[in-house]
Amino acid sequence: MLSLGKSKQGLLGVDISSAAVKVLELARQGKGYRVEAFAVEPLPDGVMVDKVCQDTEAVGNALSRAVKRSGSRLKHCAMAVPSSAVITKTIQMSAALGDAELEGQVFVEADQYIPYTLEEVNLDFQVIGKNEKNPQMVDVLVVASRRENVDSRVAIAESAKLVTELVDVEAYAIEHAADRLIAGLPDRESKPVVAIVDVGSSVTAVYVVSQTEGVIYTREQNFGGRMLTEEIMRRYNMNYQEAGAAKMGGDLPADYVSGILEPFKQTMMDQIQRLLQYFYVTRPQDTIDHILLGGGCAAIAGVDEMLEEVTGTPVSVANPFHGMAMARRVNQQRFANDAPALLTACGLAMRGYAT
Repeated sequence: MLSLGKSKQGLLGVDISSAAVKVLELARQGKGYRVEAFAVEPLPDGVMVDKVCQDTEAVGNALSRAVKRSGSRLKHCAMAVPSSAVITKTIQMSAALGDAELEGQVFVEADQYIPYTLEEVNLDFQVIGKNEKNPQMVDVLVVASRRENVDSRVAIAESAKLVTELVDVEAYAIEHAADRLIAGLPDRESKPVVAIVDVGSSVTAVYVVSQTEGVIYTREQNFGGRMLTEEIMRRYNMNYQEAGAAKMGGDLPADYVSGILEPFKQTMMDQIQRLLQYFYVTRPQDTIDHILLGGGCAAIAGVDEMLEEVTGTPVSVANPFHGMAMARRVNQQRFANDAPALLTACGLAMRGYAT
């Protein structure tokens, strides 16, 4: 089950990272959305390593707690596999093919580009549109991931008594959320190329989105907020839970900012710059017009201004929920703090209303 298609019902967006499970429910309100429910539930250390599940029961239990705490009654969900676990290829097919013929031909062609047998993968495709060079052909995006990557997500959902309606790719979920992010930019009419930088617990990912081409570049690097937590553990002789709580609550000694936080912020800038440099080497013809900073580390005070200074590019904290109404049961202050870390969950929840 790997889906580029559309759902016809509201879906609970479920994002599973190395450190937490995030769930989000959106409802349609006019042409926009309303936040109905959300929760972020921390994961026990080591149950997700490099976004690969090591303990289905433990992650399923965390998901179940998150759903219960959120108050959502949705039983159907959308999940995502990491972009690094996916093979994508755009191929050209005859525009004259019917739906059934196209599907059959895609599976024949895909076999040439996937280094596994078709029995080992979940595969889906989507017709992008007519080929620019040859109008008799259409461009078809083919996406494949090994079945074990998809099956592990489905098993986690089943453990939490949820039904997985679709499994997306993180980059495409981010792209869904990016539509709202870009709509809020002051220079949106000029169709800017935007870099969404998601600094999570263990991984920092960059997704470069063109308004005309969609996601044109993705790359990940092993760096995230966990390193800040581990340095707090080491410096102040705390365990992981104590250090995480102290980091979130701000209950740390006076030398924390100068001795730990500022060096971490500088390392974060270096890591992001390196990721952006890889993009410019790969696509020297393109320029990033705006950076949207997401992930849990985007909540660190001053990192957006710091990144803007070191890159010379306008930077905003990513908040796809700007302008959305919220149900009464949603804790608005808590939601505002967590919003930059809910990009993937937002894109997945929006899939329930794709048109």
